[in-house]
Amino acid sequence: MRFSKPLLGPWDSAAIIIGIVVGVGIFRVPSEVAVFINSPQGMLLAWVLGGFICLLGALCFGELAGILPATGGSYVYLRESYGSGVAFLYGWIEFVVVRPGSIAAVSFIAAEAGTSLLGLSSVWIKPLAVLGIVILSFVNLRGLLYGKWVQSIFAFFVVVILLSVFLGAVLSHKGTWDNLHAGPVVWEGGFLKSMSLALIPILWTYGGWHENTFLGGETKDPSRNIPRALILSILAITILYVLMNVTYLYLVPVGEFAQHPIMMAHALDILLGAQGLNLLNGFVILASLAGINGMIITSSRLTLALARDNAIFRSLSKTKDGEETTHRAIICVTAISMVLVALGTFHRLLFFTGIIVWLFFALITVSLFLLRLRFPHMVRPYKVFLYPVTPLLFLLVCAMLFFYTFLTYPFQSLIGLGLLILGIPVYALSRRMGPLTAP
Repeated sequence: MRFSKPLLGPWDSAAIIIGIVVGVGIFRVPSEVAVFINSPQGMLLAWVLGGFICLLGALCFGELAGILPATGGSYVYLRESYGSGVAFLYGWIEFVVVRPGSIAAVSFIAAEAGTSLLGLSSVWIKPLAVLGIVILSFVNLRGLLYGKWVQSIFAFFVVVILLSVFLGAVLSHKGTWDNLHAGPVVWEGGFLKSMSLALIPILWTYGGWHENTFLGGETKDPSRNIPRALILSILAITILYVLMNVTYLYLVPVGEFAQHPIMMAHALDILLGAQGLNLLNGFVILASLAGINGMIITSSRLTLALARDNAIFRSLSKTKDGEETTHRAIICVTAISMVLVALGTFHRLLFFTGIIVWLFFALITVSLFLLRLRFPHMVRPYKVFLYPVTPLLFLLVCAMLFFYTFLTYPFQSLIGLGLLILGIPVYALSRRMGPLTAP
């Protein structure tokens, strides 16, 4: 994609990842993890392992971003490795389900927190969800400069608040460190099964760790800054997640986690009493808006890459003075999101597509091997550490989680694969409508 001037520096690139990844998942998921792992040591190990898995992926994506620093990220990697058909199917499922569904889901969470904070009736949830999407859409229609400023501010305060909760808990002396080493680790059903089932929600909480790759065309020195931001962001997020789990375990024995579906709410209630709920709602709104803003930025770039290559979506790529803009892509993505909010169907759509994530992560990882074989002499500003061990490990994890996701949610997984297959006739129609543009 051609843009007038790259605007994103290293912090901007990292802020996109942090703002999208660090959301309400860290409030809810620890209680779900405790269902599969009932020891504090095992839980902390699972969160560290989740971060390590994402780091493996980040190392792989870092090399791909270095040699293909174009707008579109994963779409471009798939297109260059497997051709336009596979890339289209990825763009299709992201465009019609994953991206707008994610934006709708997060906006709903923000609106629920907003009505609770303001004492409004539940009838205001959908209007507030739509309003949040409209406001952030307008910000990004003004240009990436405004979108990145908003994202940087949101990401900064998200990190500050989480660190403040951790420090506040430790300094309050309202918990006990004995909770962190209570009893031996017991793996019911075996280590592999227990850890795999726990990692499914954990890795959902880490979801979005690769989002800065979609803005390769608008990042300064992308071959270096994108890999750096990937790696540093994952390390920072892993530290934050571990610290939050340490906070929960310090305040609450692991055996009581199941009684508190939203651990952050219970932790803040212990620390602040009635005022804890207001702080929680405020943070949920902030983190949700950061996620929405980041997803609008990245979704529009993926949509633009899809529109540039496929006739059926070509109208979403608007050209002005020889430069492609994201205006129509932003409007389209946010419009679908608002429709999903009105219909209230996004939760089911997202649940059906979990298996698709691991399928395409596996394909993108394999593309690393394919591109090395095809272009062995290509200049690679960043090379994946411990190749080929690192990508093979990540590929193994993708295959394992694909298997356990299908095993645990077979009906939902089949629906997700069906939605993906629906893209095949759409791709055939796009090819008939006109030739692809040059990549």
